[in-house]
Amino acid sequence: MAGNLIGGAALGQAFRMLSESITQAGKTSVCFDSNLRRLNSTLLSIKPVLEDIDRLNKALEGRESEIDIFKKRLEEGEKLVSKSAKIKRYNVCKRWYYSKKLADLEQSTMKFFEVHGLMQSCRDRKKILVALKEEGEKLDEIYAILKDMKLNKTRRISTI
Repeated sequence: MAGNLIGGAALGQAFRMLSESITQAGKTSVCFDSNLRRLNSTLLSIKPVLEDIDRLNKALEGRESEIDIFKKRLEEGEKLVSKSAKIKRYNVCKRWYYSKKLADLEQSTMKFFEVHGLMQSCRDRKKILVALKEEGEKLDEIYAILKDMKLNKTRRISTI
């Protein structure tokens, strides 16, 4: 299932806890079966992206605070799933309330990851462009130095 550890310890643990809560709630509570299946499907769809974000953040020495945003969101989901698993079948009002909360969690999770993922992606692209521009300027400087060296060498040869 989706509970396999994602690269980073903090994010992976939060992801695993939410996934295990969904699995456990699915076994013990029939009331929210469709909600939990949709939520689990959402988790499975974002898992590869979270793994990539975590892996790339480590490779690029990214900020841990970016991962904390995702981690908090997963922890909130885990708390809600755990609470909903304790609802008894005969408690119709609470079942309806938590069913709505789980559906909202699934929708808001997708929206949250879309927005924050898009923002991180835009920022990362800008960083790449800045780095490329700086590297291009350095290459231009190196080219100018080499061109100057070639001209000086040509002048020395022509004076001989």
